[in-house]
Amino acid sequence: MILIIILALTLSLYFIYNGKNKSSVQTKEVIEETEEDIVVQEAPVKIEKGTVAGIKQGKKEWEIEADKISLGEDRKKTIFEQINRATIFKENKPHLQVQLNQCIADMESNSMELIGDVVIKSEEGDILKGDRFFWDSKNEKLTSIEPVEVIAKENRIIANQFSTDIELNNLEFNGNVNVTIKLKGALKVNDRL
Repeated sequence: MILIIILALTLSLYFIYNGKNKSSVQTKEVIEETEEDIVVQEAPVKIEKGTVAGIKQGKKEWEIEADKISLGEDRKKTIFEQINRATIFKENKPHLQVQLNQCIADMESNSMELIGDVVIKSEEGDILKGDRFFWDSKNEKLTSIEPVEVIAKENRIIANQFSTDIELNNLEFNGNVNVTIKLKGALKVNDRL
């Protein structure tokens, strides 16, 4: 029994003595270094069958229904695949219907990259086709730096690059532009356009 008490006293004195010689307070630099070394590895979030909406100033700007939705590791980008329905809204009402294979949406800016066999239909029946478009939410512009085809009634325009506003009124074509216009009326062979 006395041996146990002596051992306990010796250990107590040892820990007290070592505690005084070593500072228990870490310096600010050590704490900051430790914080920088901490890395949290979270698996991306994956959802099967869902609908996600992009909201801008309290109004719905776009909505996508897809069978596969993945939230990126940075939690800023959302990837939609096997898309069933995609809509771009204007004044909280459906304006452009979009068919596509994949969409990458930036959830902070509401901008989107539309990828793979993209077909965009306006309320008026105009059709835009291409492999890749970019929707710039801030400027409300739809652009493509890859070949596009625009079909408006019986008219067709093919170009290497394209840009327009949400109204599809201010169309800008660049690169090799090919325009096919069907004219109605009496145009004779010798008439000049």
